[in-house]
Amino acid sequence: MRLGIDFDNTIVCYDGLFHRVALEGGWIPADLPANKSDVRNHLRQIGREDVWTEMQGRVYGPRLAEASPFPGVLEFFKACRLASIPVFIVSHKTKTPFAGEPYNLHQAALDWLTAQGFFDPAGIGLQRSQVFLELTKQAKLQRIAACECTHFIDDLPEFLAEASFPPRTTRILFDPNRLYGPEIPFARLHAWSEADAFLPPQPPARTVDLLHQVRVLLSAGSHPVILRGPESATMSPGASIHPFPPVLRPALGQSPEAGGSPSGGGPITLEPLPGGANNRVYRVQDANGGDAYVLKRYFHSPDDPRDRFGAELSLYRWAEAQGIRRTPTTAGWDVEDRLALFRFVEGRKLRPGEPEASHVEQAAAFTVELNAARHLPQAQALPIASEACFSLAGHLDRIKSRIERLEQFEPGTSLEREAAAWIQEQLVPRWHVVCQHILRSVPPEEQGRSLDREERCISPSDFGFHNALLTADGTLRFLDFEYAGWDDPAKLVCDFFCQPQIPVDDRFWGTMVQALDQGLSWKNTLAQRASLLLPAYRLKWCCILLNEFLRTGSARRTFASTDLGTDERKAAQLAKAQEALRQVRLEA
Repeated sequence: MRLGIDFDNTIVCYDGLFHRVALEGGWIPADLPANKSDVRNHLRQIGREDVWTEMQGRVYGPRLAEASPFPGVLEFFKACRLASIPVFIVSHKTKTPFAGEPYNLHQAALDWLTAQGFFDPAGIGLQRSQVFLELTKQAKLQRIAACECTHFIDDLPEFLAEASFPPRTTRILFDPNRLYGPEIPFARLHAWSEADAFLPPQPPARTVDLLHQVRVLLSAGSHPVILRGPESATMSPGASIHPFPPVLRPALGQSPEAGGSPSGGGPITLEPLPGGANNRVYRVQDANGGDAYVLKRYFHSPDDPRDRFGAELSLYRWAEAQGIRRTPTTAGWDVEDRLALFRFVEGRKLRPGEPEASHVEQAAAFTVELNAARHLPQAQALPIASEACFSLAGHLDRIKSRIERLEQFEPGTSLEREAAAWIQEQLVPRWHVVCQHILRSVPPEEQGRSLDREERCISPSDFGFHNALLTADGTLRFLDFEYAGWDDPAKLVCDFFCQPQIPVDDRFWGTMVQALDQGLSWKNTLAQRASLLLPAYRLKWCCILLNEFLRTGSARRTFASTDLGTDERKAAQLAKAQEALRQVRLEA
């Protein structure tokens, strides 16, 4: 999570100050309510807009020191610091007022923050580099994107509704006076005392200790680790040796005084698990039979700024808040180093060809459960899903960008030249046919229509049986939600049936679509939209299979320590993409 917050009327409360200054000038009656909106509206009604403009310069300038922070905002900033959540203040503020004396409004704002203790290392501890006072609204929007804010809090719904607002940033409306009705489509924050609901949950102290100590151990490398006592650790050849800190043991159910495991001094292991394509995954366990955990270390790269950690954390948090039990149980999160700890699930992945109707029904039920309370304000705070699309034109643009990236990669080996030729001669022409088919099937006015909020869904992306474990009693536990968030349910369906690792037979299409249509209240229209988009998404998955030829895809696999060598992986992925392309068919 990376949080951005507006300054004026979001952090700073001007209600009493505007009322006081207006009374001093004799511009308002004494019984006018003491809030900024009523003062402004009164002056406009009596034709004194000039007074209002001049008053703003005074309040935001030399008299800003008299303004108070909103109740609870200082405590919220401190809570963010304790949770290691980066916070940025981003404000649209001219250097001088539009009318009146040329006060330095930027300096006044910085002085106010200093006086309130925002830059105090012993308190909030904000850095000056985390405060941005932008001269234009567009610059403010660009700054929110540059700071990679996952959430932004502002008091102006019209600003949050800007067409160029960063699409991956969750918008939260600060509305302390409850001025706006339900037609405003943003998550609400009425008081800073409620803001903790938007923060990641804080794990118990014992899991905080575990994550901290595991982070130290992992800094030595990605080798298996066997820890054999409170003072020593044995690691595989080439890895550094680290002492086993006693503080790690309580997180695994051990006594810190005992110097060993619950059963008496046995080893604890931190062992890499196979199968992760984007991240590193480890099993953490007391070898004498204590509780087992799964530790996940998330990939991050400047070339791929998607916040996989934040998306997964948000989805797990939402599922747990709704009492959903179809996911692993979380044990702790380390925001700073992108580490997550889960209770180990005893189960196995389904094999290709194994998924049956009962499995598809469980997947549909999980999705419906995630969306049962999607109308709540807390749900609106969930992020937009990775590569989310809400219009048919948006879907086509997203897939087109993948096609173009593949067209532009520069081949260096004979295998890469083979792939480049196939992309140009087979993939690209087929894409043009599919794209034109979809555009001819939909009236122009419908192509750009964005789904209403009620039509969207909370998508557990990357969703499919490749990210599920079958337990002994036949129930599925779903996991890996690194791309999760708000999305088009038709995209969720298409991705579910297109993912190649554990394919879902087309005969279950009706089972999935009908369950989601009913559960998401689509009134028998989801099947048509999903069927129309399916050929395009089969092409998208051809592109995903070829990510191995792109720098970011290769970097993720390297981080995750995928076993196959690079050339072997590329050849395998090219063969899969060629087979997937043969499955692209257009409905009559």
